[in-house]
Amino acid sequence: MKKSNEKTLESLKNLWKRKEELLGVLVADHPVLIGTVYDTLRRCGNPTCHCAQKPSHLQTLVHFKKPSGQHCCHFVRQEDADALRRAMDLYRQWREAMREFQTLQTRERKLLKVQIQKRGIQPK
Repeated sequence: MKKSNEKTLESLKNLWKRKEELLGVLVADHPVLIGTVYDTLRRCGNPTCHCAQKPSHLQTLVHFKKPSGQHCCHFVRQEDADALRRAMDLYRQWREAMREFQTLQTRERKLLKVQIQKRGIQPK
């Protein structure tokens, strides 16, 4: 029983260490961009151009998100593109860290619940 407790304590310490690392990502003060940034082709506006039928030569960066369930799309200036892509990557990292943090919390809760059940006594 003592060996089992040591193993559980070691597992909990590892969980806490990883959660502390993830908290660094979750509370970092970096700007994040919620949504997706991607390149798309669009029409140039000239009605006689071949792109009037099928967009083919005017590449544009677009920011797409769904605030409150509605689709929202904005064109992005080229000079803002790199900063927005970095911010989008930081948001992706934040989402992954949050998902892993929640998984670790669930595992931690299960380990602690097993410990309290092992210590429980039955009244006579």
